[in-house]
Amino acid sequence: MEDSKNDIQLTEQEKSVYTYAFRDEFKGMGIDPAKQDYYIDKILNASDEAILHLRKNGAIAIAREVVQPNNIFNA
Repeated sequence: MEDSKNDIQLTEQEKSVYTYAFRDEFKGMGIDPAKQDYYIDKILNASDEAILHLRKNGAIAIAREVVQPNNIFNA
């Protein structure tokens, strides 16, 4: 059962890919680099439920969602 819990966590490769995608999307949205770091940290270190939400919806949708109030990432 512990293996399934570990499967929810992002791998280092996934983190790299998502970070690149988020930076690109946030840059296009005009978000300053410090705020980008904040959002990316919140997303990549989110709860298991939020990680599953990220995998289901993808980086572009999540980049737009995370800047909204009361989002699943608590950002």
